[in-house]
Amino acid sequence: MSAVTASFPVRRQDFGFEEVPRHWVDSDPFMTHLFNALSALFPDGERFFVNSVRAVRDKINDPQLQKDIGAFIGQEAMHAKEHGHFNEGAIRQGFDIKKLEGWTRGFLSVKDLPLLNNKRAHLAATVALEHFTGILSAQLLKREDLVNAIDPSMRTLWAWHCVEENEHKAVAFDTYQQLYDKTVVDYAIRMGVMALITTLIMVAIHGFIVELMREDKQLLNLRSWAKGLNRVWGRGGLFTAIIPEYLDYFRPSFHPWDHDTEFLLNRWRKQLGFKKAA
Repeated sequence: MSAVTASFPVRRQDFGFEEVPRHWVDSDPFMTHLFNALSALFPDGERFFVNSVRAVRDKINDPQLQKDIGAFIGQEAMHAKEHGHFNEGAIRQGFDIKKLEGWTRGFLSVKDLPLLNNKRAHLAATVALEHFTGILSAQLLKREDLVNAIDPSMRTLWAWHCVEENEHKAVAFDTYQQLYDKTVVDYAIRMGVMALITTLIMVAIHGFIVELMREDKQLLNLRSWAKGLNRVWGRGGLFTAIIPEYLDYFRPSFHPWDHDTEFLLNRWRKQLGFKKAA
């Protein structure tokens, strides 16, 4: 019998960020700072994901899920490393990303509140955030106009990250389902944590954009604000388009692979020269 292997590989990356323009998304401040805001969230956020899954890994008996958890940890560790390196480059451009990373840790500190300071709630938070990043990443990969608006110096980083977020999008969910998703209480915790996480992530992203626009002396650039908000929240916008898939999460029978992105992933793996498996 052949040995069990992970469903997806860990791809070792080492991007360089020396040639990144100041406004690297469509030469536009707002769109650039939307992505900068997301990047400021990633290093500490990805480490939280890893820690929450690792904390319960010893309770998983399924060999396939064990292998996938290992690959999940490897992919998320690489994401944290590469976005950490990019954030250092943004700091050299004059943006106080360290302050935003501190704000991220402040948002994450809700996990220490009495009702949330346990392995089940931490894993539920990871499941919620993985759903958000998975559907947002898939939407970006579908929007080649946005991908092509990203400067070539950053395009591969984001395409790689988006592909991998979809490859491992069900790992935390399957872990929670095997360990906790047995009762109405488990379901209620997962739903309640999602509602809380949604509020925090929206406040964080938009608060970070405001701060980065201020630091960039673009706070009164009304044209950039209007164009950017329309591309994010207008009809067919980046966030608007994911609302139906976001709401699917609240169905009791939901599973992340109900949103089948395999065809999309195969197209992007081919374009990036990636293999599906190790």
